[in-house]
Amino acid sequence: MNFLTKIRQSLFIEQNVSVLSLTVLFILIAFFSWYPVLPIYLQELGANDFQVGFSYTLLALSYALMQFLGGILSDQFGRKLLIIIPSFVFPLLYFLAGNSSHWITLILFLTIANSLSALQLPSFYAMIAESVPKIKRAKAYSIFELFVVLGITIGPAIGILLISRINIKYLFYLTSLTTFFCALARIFWLKETHHHRTKINKFDSFKNLFYKKMLYLVLALSSLFLLFNLTTNGPFISLYAKEVMNFDKPKINLLFALGGFAAVIYSLWGGKIIEKWGSKKVLSNSALGMGIFSILWSLSSSQLLTIFLFIILYIFFQSCYIAYGSFLADITHQQSRGLVIGFIGTSTGLIGSIGPSLGGYLKFQFGPLSPFWAGLIFALITSLLLIKIKE
Repeated sequence: MNFLTKIRQSLFIEQNVSVLSLTVLFILIAFFSWYPVLPIYLQELGANDFQVGFSYTLLALSYALMQFLGGILSDQFGRKLLIIIPSFVFPLLYFLAGNSSHWITLILFLTIANSLSALQLPSFYAMIAESVPKIKRAKAYSIFELFVVLGITIGPAIGILLISRINIKYLFYLTSLTTFFCALARIFWLKETHHHRTKINKFDSFKNLFYKKMLYLVLALSSLFLLFNLTTNGPFISLYAKEVMNFDKPKINLLFALGGFAAVIYSLWGGKIIEKWGSKKVLSNSALGMGIFSILWSLSSSQLLTIFLFIILYIFFQSCYIAYGSFLADITHQQSRGLVIGFIGTSTGLIGSIGPSLGGYLKFQFGPLSPFWAGLIFALITSLLLIKIKE
């Protein structure tokens, strides 16, 4: 324990950041052992292209809708409670998802799980911001995202080994068991950071959101999530890799694993980059990089070049997430942080949830490249809008 404590102190990780980072790591390892091939699994359970895209819209929509409520409840009841309660529901939902024999049933349970994750999200961002001094926030978010991308990397790698040997439903059961143990860890070791609670009808901070700068912010981040849902967070990379590049399930998992590994390396310096250039500038440039490299990836013909371009794309994706968390912390205050983050998350997520259905429609009408061209357009919009936001 003393050795682990010294490691934690040397990395300037406070206990809450450590607990959240480690539990998220193990959950994502289990989750991403099957998530990269979810679009293909949905097809195996009877979904067509449009239904796969619609399923991802439901997942994105459910992740958006509950963030505002989660932020309000977080400010009223505290960060820890809003993290703990959903954590103990996940094991049941993933177990039921594993037992699903139709794509509609599977998406139903995953949608409920996403809704509960949305309730947690404002508390995650707020607790990390409030657990370290302001000068160490960028480092804290960088380390947290390091563990996130480690999970996203190791998960597909494990999936490569297991998915061809066992039924995918057992990977859902593994996720169920993992989330249960992580829920226990959170209830014992997380410490509350929000001790100045606000009443649920105190909307002064919410009213102050409605001004020109915030409008640009919501539009910019909405465009960012449209970009995410048309590329790395949507089904179209996996489907394109299967249908156009002739990748099988293990190769698709390998693609995400290699991209994640590169993102892990980047995360070691992500906080320092934000400290030097600022979270807004890094977010703007990273979104633009995502849009450009998603197109370059989709146009590549050599398998080695395909892997290299995807790695660059994933580094920009990771950079976006590190900068996003730091950016939200910079523009919020502790008393209303959950409310503001929840409002932004719901507003941007609602618009961003259109992405998978839009991509499915474009793919059906104009071919498999069209979602990535749409992503480039939203990358440009994101970058331009963030530039217009004054510091």
